[in-house]
Amino acid sequence: MSKSDNTFFRILDIFAHFVLLNTLWVILCIPVITIFPATTALFSVVRKWVTEGTDAGVIQLFFTSFKENFKKSFIIGLFWLIAGLILYFDLSLLLQIEFTGKLFVYILLSFSAILYVFLSIYVFFVMVQYELSIVHTLKNALILSVSHLLHTLLFLVIIAAALITAYYFKMFMIIFGSTVAFVLYYIFHRLDAAIIVKKSSY
Repeated sequence: MSKSDNTFFRILDIFAHFVLLNTLWVILCIPVITIFPATTALFSVVRKWVTEGTDAGVIQLFFTSFKENFKKSFIIGLFWLIAGLILYFDLSLLLQIEFTGKLFVYILLSFSAILYVFLSIYVFFVMVQYELSIVHTLKNALILSVSHLLHTLLFLVIIAAALITAYYFKMFMIIFGSTVAFVLYYIFHRLDAAIIVKKSSY
């Protein structure tokens, strides 16, 4: 077998890994309550790929992570859902009523919504990278997202670009989740190694 043949089959194998991982993620996200555990498992696999290569496998690693992190990621996901609903209803209500200080409240809620989006990105990085309590996971995800603002904005651009690509090229959907997760974590992994994460003692 020639070198070009080996390269072709290697690329095909990697592509198959991305398709399989994306498929597992989509299936496990169908029950809405498992979106966070499934996404945590997704990032656990791409973390392994980034640090050890795609030979690390998919299925066993995905389901092992899904099981091990289910409780923690489910609770964080529940918090995320409740916080998102509160922000949504508050902003919706704010647009319908008039009162003194409305602009200040609107700015405050908008700022909270921005932090919410930032937190939504980094929480998965922190969950698969560090062993922390739920409170400290959320706290450090927020700290990292703000302290590395340029990277955070880059992550948002990448996600937006991926969504646009998926909208116009439907076939991209078969590797959408796994590809986005891989690119995001690859960039996060290359951040300053001196990042200090405050660990919980409880």
